[in-house]
Amino acid sequence: MLAVKMWALWVTGSMAILSDAAESVVHVVAVVFAAYSLRLARRRSDKSHPFGYDRITFFSAGFEGAMILLAALFILYQATLKFFVGPSVQEIGVGTAVESLVVVVNGILGLVLIFHGRKTKSLIVEANGKHTLADSVTSLGVLAGLVLCLIGKNPWFDSAYFDPIFAILVALNILREGAGLVFRSYHGLMDQVSTDEEKAIEALLLAACQERNVTMHELRMRYSGTRYWFQFHLIFADDVLLADAHHMATEIETILNASWTGSVTTTHLETRGDHDIVHKHAADDSE
Repeated sequence: MLAVKMWALWVTGSMAILSDAAESVVHVVAVVFAAYSLRLARRRSDKSHPFGYDRITFFSAGFEGAMILLAALFILYQATLKFFVGPSVQEIGVGTAVESLVVVVNGILGLVLIFHGRKTKSLIVEANGKHTLADSVTSLGVLAGLVLCLIGKNPWFDSAYFDPIFAILVALNILREGAGLVFRSYHGLMDQVSTDEEKAIEALLLAACQERNVTMHELRMRYSGTRYWFQFHLIFADDVLLADAHHMATEIETILNASWTGSVTTTHLETRGDHDIVHKHAADDSE
C-alpha cells in the first residue's frame, strides 16, 4: 500500500495523498517495532524479568501513537503551506482509483487485526489494527477530497483547494488516533484497569466465594499487556483444614482463569479469627 501511495503521489502531486503516504511511512516503522515487541512479549520470564516481558506491549502502543502524532504534525505543516502557496493537482482520476483500492484493503485488514487482537487480548495487534483502520479512514478522507477536486469545478472557487483542506482534516483525525494510543499506553504502564473490567472480575469472584462460604477482600489486579494478574485474600472458617482451604482456593482460581484466559492469580489464605486479630494489630500500628 505504501508503494502504491508513493506512486500515486508522484503522478498526482496531491497534498492529500502526501498526507496518506506520510502516515503509511510511519505505519511501516511502527509495524517493524510492533513485530519485535510481539516476539519479545512471548518470551518466558527469567531471572532478570520474573514477571515476563509482556509490558513491552504498552511501550509499543505508545511508540506507535507517538509516531502517528509526528506524522500528523508533518502533514499539518505541509498542507497548510500548500494551502497558502497555492494547490495544484494532476491526474486526479488516477489518485481517486488508488485511494479507493487503499480504503478497501486497509479497511478489511484493520478490522481483522482489531478482532484478532481483542480475541487474543494482544494490545500490540489491536493497536496495529486501529492504526491500519485509521489509515483506511485517512484514505477515505483523501478520496473525498480528490472527488471534490474532480467534480467541484466552478468559476467562484478553485476546487484544487479541496486537496489541502482535506489533508488538514485527515491530519486532525490522525492526531486524535495517535493521542488515544499514547494515553492508553500511559494508563497501561500505570496499571490502570477499567471500571467495567474491575466490576466484572469482582462479581465473578464474589459469586464463586459465596458458593463455598468464603469471604474475599483486598482484591488487586493489573493488566500487563497480554495477561491479567490478580491478587486477593480468602477468609475461611476457623476450623477449616489447610488441604480443604487450598482446594477451594484452587477452584476459585480455576473459575477466574476460565473467564480470563492466561491470567496469573495469587491468593492469601486466612481464617476469620486470625484475620480479625492480624488486621486489628495492623490498624493499630498504622495509627
